[in-house]
Amino acid sequence: MRKKTQKATIVFFAAGFALFCAASPTVGDDAEKKNVVNLNVAALEYAKKLINEGHVVVDGRGAWSQDQPSAQEENEFIRRHGFVEYAKWHLAVDERHPENSKAHFKFPYGDFQNVHRCALLAVKNRAAQYKYYDIENAAAQLVEMIEKAEKIPATPRSKTILQNHEGHR
Repeated sequence: MRKKTQKATIVFFAAGFALFCAASPTVGDDAEKKNVVNLNVAALEYAKKLINEGHVVVDGRGAWSQDQPSAQEENEFIRRHGFVEYAKWHLAVDERHPENSKAHFKFPYGDFQNVHRCALLAVKNRAAQYKYYDIENAAAQLVEMIEKAEKIPATPRSKTILQNHEGHR
């Protein structure tokens, strides 16, 4: 009888522990991701200003891999201008990393002189992949601004993204 009671107690605690673990948030949770990588509103406003002033490179999808600043160019920019200016060139911040580190800033959109359309297209795709809807919408908005200013046909997904994710803000 005593063995049955011990066995029942072990099963009861194991089931309770399993239930507790299932109900607890997990490390890779979508909600957790959304809380650590956030839209950099100041960078969004800065990008809009640059676009309005004509500081834009209208290049094609995929060109960002060649156009983006190298790690050495980034380091030199930070040395000369500091992290406050470096932050303006990234549409997101990652709260898991210290503010005065390159890892704190995500989703670059330009080369420290111009906004690159190809960079914004890359941001849009990566942000969608990770379900960072506010960042995806910001990139789509900037692409749309460039397309209007340059009078080029809108990319088919720009307007759709903005409409589909309105509720995720």
